[in-house]
Amino acid sequence: MKHPYALSALVICLMASGVAQAQLVQLTDVNGNVVTGTTVYVTQPFADNTTQILESDLATQNISGTARTVNVKRYEVDVPHGTQNYFCWDLCYGARDAGQSPLWVAADPISMTAGQTVNGFHAYYVPIHVDGPATFRYVWYDTNDPNDSTWVDFVFNAQIVGINEAAAPVRSFTAYPNPSIGGNITLDYDLAAVGVGTRLAIYNMLGERKLVRNLSAAQGRVVLNENDLASGVWFAVLERNGLALATKRLVIAR
Repeated sequence: MKHPYALSALVICLMASGVAQAQLVQLTDVNGNVVTGTTVYVTQPFADNTTQILESDLATQNISGTARTVNVKRYEVDVPHGTQNYFCWDLCYGARDAGQSPLWVAADPISMTAGQTVNGFHAYYVPIHVDGPATFRYVWYDTNDPNDSTWVDFVFNAQIVGINEAAAPVRSFTAYPNPSIGGNITLDYDLAAVGVGTRLAIYNMLGERKLVRNLSAAQGRVVLNENDLASGVWFAVLERNGLALATKRLVIAR
């Protein structure tokens, strides 16, 4: 049985009728696209001998015009047996098995001033060798007025491929000059494929993300300006949906 954990039509109708009563928040993906009230698709190939995590991150802005206390709840709409999922809303929660929590309410609402944007939302899906899509609905709501809410549907599609096909997602990844004693740094990359959530991220030694450049082509070049990074050791990471594909150590001396 591929999808035993599907919400009934009645529940779906109730969810839809109680959602989008007002514009509480605006939700934006990592590429800057507004996805409020839409479906976000996250597709990722993986080898059958690995366990990978599919991820989608959204920025949340309070556009209601007043201070609100905003919380998030997650519905399993159509999720395969044997998989896991979890999410972060300020706090990050441990993974739960499909069917364990058909409705999952975050335990830590966030107080947001008018116009404030928070980046604490992350949705995760762990296919655990199960091929095919899993659908979730996330709802953001005002804890003082639950009918004032906003939603996004996520369809995580895990695609099993052969080991050889999945073994080399990055053909090449170079950085020059490296070490750099001044001027710009050029990073060239060549990926086997590009998809939603593919990006170049720059991290410091503490693991803090400093810069992000979203990638729309399988081959290309990213130029870091001289003033983008301070002196020190940095890590340039090619990522897809939160999964590191390749890492390059950068040494900068100004």
